[in-house]
Formats: sequence, C-alpha cells, structure tokens
Amino acid sequence: MTTSKPIAAPAANAIVRRHNKRTGFPGFLGIAAGLFAIATMSAFNAPAADAAPVKIKEKTKYYTVSGRTAAELAISMSGKGPYSRQHRRRAWATAARSLTYQIYRKRDAKGCRITEAKVDLDITYTIPKLKKGQRISKSQHRKWRRMQALLVRHENKHGEYYKQFARKTQRELMRLPRAKSCRALDKQANKLVARLSEEDSDRNDRFDANDGRNYRRMARLYGG
Repeated sequence: MTTSKPIAAPAANAIVRRHNKRTGFPGFLGIAAGLFAIATMSAFNAPAADAAPVKIKEKTKYYTVSGRTAAELAISMSGKGPYSRQHRRRAWATAARSLTYQIYRKRDAKGCRITEAKVDLDITYTIPKLKKGQRISKSQHRKWRRMQALLVRHENKHGEYYKQFARKTQRELMRLPRAKSCRALDKQANKLVARLSEEDSDRNDRFDANDGRNYRRMARLYGG
C-alpha cells in the first residue's frame, strides 16, 4: 500500500481528491493483488447545475493468451496477466478503480459547510482473451469460455463494491457537520474518504480471500 501526504486545502470554494484501488483474480497461488494510493489536487471551478452527484464510467481492457488446453491457457494467463506490485506476481484478471470526489463549500459567520458533493468513479477491468486464430478443440474452447466467464463474474463483483463505495462516499460527504474553517472541513472530508476507501479495500480483499467457490471451479477446469 502506498500513500502520499494530503496537501492542505486552499482557501477556495472547491477541492478535489482522488483514491485508487486495484483487485485481481490470483491465478495459481495466494490471494489477489491490492493497490491503494491517494493523490490530491485543488479546483476552483463552480459546480455544473445539471451534473449528477455520482458519475460512474466502466471500461474493459484485454490481454491476449494462447494455448491448446485449459491448463496451457492458465499458464499463459499467469505469464501475461496484469502485474501485482503488492504480491510481486501477475494476476489473471483485475478490476481497478479511480475515485475522485469534489466538495463545494460555503463560509459564513457560523463557519464552513459543504453545499454540494460530487463523486466520479472510473472502473477498469482487465480480462484475458484468446489469441486470434488460436487452434483449440471444441471441448477445450468450452472450458476456456467458462474460465473467462468465471473471471468476469469475479471482477464484476468488485465493480459492484466499487459502485457502492462511490455512492456511500457522496452521501457521507453531504452529512459532514459544519466546521469552524474550510481548511478544517477539507481535512475532515479527506479523513472520511480515506477511511471509506480503506473499508472498501478491506471488503474487496476479503472477497478475494473468500471466493473459494470460483477458485475451485476454475481449478477443476484447468486441472481436468
């Protein structure tokens, strides 16, 4: 896990911060990869009147694997899948999130309060696909399609958790009480989102560790 020290909020009407996370299907050994990072930046633009409080974008990237059997394809995934820095090895599939939140503040004689909170969530899935033109029997191809479907199902679950985290972040930011100063309010917001992000990371790590049913199904496919 890597973090950067939060930058003190400027005396402005808005502040933006970003939180990142990656989870992965482990492959042959251990549990999935996790990555957590914080970056900070300031913003001074006014909120758009018609902007949704939570925006979610999803995209899927693919990497190519080759092999004539499910076992060979499993080996190919272990050698070509996205790299996990935390576990120093490759995963078979990953779901990565980048969450950015923006708060708009108003100062008055009583202190500083949040008038609007917006959250942008980008989810990127990395999934294996069979090399174009790969020669493979119908029975092994069926196994491959089932393996791929299990990976997609697993990563989509992470995606569901990420979306829940994004919506919860927006709600909890709006519930923050008034602070004596906007700088104090910004620190409270950053602390809140960091805590929610850690909770989301823990939840996803537990899912990776406990998704034994998917792992057993996968093992039967490439081991059979």
